[in-house]
Amino acid sequence: MTSKDIGTSGHSSIGASGHAQVLKTSASIRGMGGRDSQRVSLFGRARQSFVRSGGERGATLSNLRGTTGADFEAKGDVERTNPNSAGGCGCLGGGSRIDTDVIILIKGPFCFIFKNEAASTPRYAINLAHMKAKTQSAPSGRHPVALETNLGDIEYEVYLKDEETAELFQTTVSQQAADGETDEVRKRLGHGHLLNKRASIRFAESVATKKIEDQPEAPVSTEEIFANMNVPGAM
Repeated sequence: MTSKDIGTSGHSSIGASGHAQVLKTSASIRGMGGRDSQRVSLFGRARQSFVRSGGERGATLSNLRGTTGADFEAKGDVERTNPNSAGGCGCLGGGSRIDTDVIILIKGPFCFIFKNEAASTPRYAINLAHMKAKTQSAPSGRHPVALETNLGDIEYEVYLKDEETAELFQTTVSQQAADGETDEVRKRLGHGHLLNKRASIRFAESVATKKIEDQPEAPVSTEEIFANMNVPGAM
């Protein structure tokens, strides 16, 4: 084989191989872009459904999990407590409201409470920023985690099936609460445009903004009932 033959053969072989690689890479990039567009389109349609229905559909478990999954998900009981209650027997109105056997899902700095797997939207959402999670003693085999404000007021008690799940919930809340607080600081400083959030997190935030309004009111505590009894004209 002559040097001319070698040069021609080498050029032809390398050129074809390189061209094929470029085509493959371009196709791969287009595929990634297509998947990103599909995800954005999916969340866009879900958001439209959620807004048009006034928050009654479009925010399913599947939609909030997104393609990367939830940060935490488990079944449990969620008790809405009264931070002004010092405890008691629970009579006379008694200090708590419990949602039993619900699905608890954390996505970003938000906790969503679903009635069941088929629910078209969460019952309500909790903003985890400025919240602390603390494991409590386990009565009757349940494993409670208290959601407290930075002032130490207990807003919710979450009861989970075992110690491992309770610890995972506590860890996830702590991490996501810190991330949420960092985002708030950046927004206050005017750096909100620098936040690079995934489409699923942006969707979760838009749902949470609405569903936080649906949180159950803190129940009236026994102490507040007796205090009102002593005030003339009070209910």
